[in-house]
Amino acid sequence: MKKGNGSTVQSKKKIISIVIILCGVFVLQGCNTGNGDASTSNIDIANNLVSDLFEGEEIEDAEGFNKIKDSTDQEKIDEAREAVESVDEIVREDGEENEDDELIYELHSALFHANYQLQERKTTTELPRNTVPEEDAQDDEQIEEELPEYQPDENDVVWKNNQLKNKNTLEEFIKVAGENGKDNTSEIRVVKDEGPQGVLIYDLESRYDENADQSWIRVTPDLSYYNALENETQDVFNNAPQQCGYMAKDEEQGFYKFYECRTHWEYHFLPLG
Repeated sequence: MKKGNGSTVQSKKKIISIVIILCGVFVLQGCNTGNGDASTSNIDIANNLVSDLFEGEEIEDAEGFNKIKDSTDQEKIDEAREAVESVDEIVREDGEENEDDELIYELHSALFHANYQLQERKTTTELPRNTVPEEDAQDDEQIEEELPEYQPDENDVVWKNNQLKNKNTLEEFIKVAGENGKDNTSEIRVVKDEGPQGVLIYDLESRYDENADQSWIRVTPDLSYYNALENETQDVFNNAPQQCGYMAKDEEQGFYKFYECRTHWEYHFLPLG
């Protein structure tokens, strides 16, 4: 059964603020996933690690999201992501939805925005002229030499600089792909530009098995044009080809999402832009 797009979040611009509020509410209620105190403890830890990435609720960035702390770095984001993914795995053990799903989705959303703000900080913070350390300059040259450049096709769906190109292509695909359609073999390519780190590429193919009368979306990640940061924890969604039930546009949370995937019941794929 498809999950609806309803959410306790009332506005995209307040996602992170409400995340922190929701986290506190769920923890105080003693989130019970069927795994007892151990699960509750893990959720508490993940919630605290994610919340600690951000300033207070009243401090927002230019886009209206809670601003990350000056002390927030990639190591802290990766640590929080590991904690959230650990909880995600515990909750998914029985393969069914439960009362903690919404909290986990919001924590993933918060991590996305924390990482996005961190990348923005790195690209906008420049050292004064002639003060670039020689070691850093050599590292930059090495990245440029080793990382191949990808030129998106004119039909590719591209997320870059907080804007989505060929949005109509993506939304037409969503209407007919996987469980949303039947006997459909359409496919598209999505490119997520990560700035100096390169791009993440996803080939999306709608599949249909006539014998089983079953439809799904095959997601094939390509990281060959992406240079991970040192000690960066890779998103498990990108580890191998995925099989997802369908996609949907969640206007309340502000994301295009995959549903019923191999590693995630619900996955925040792209901001609406």
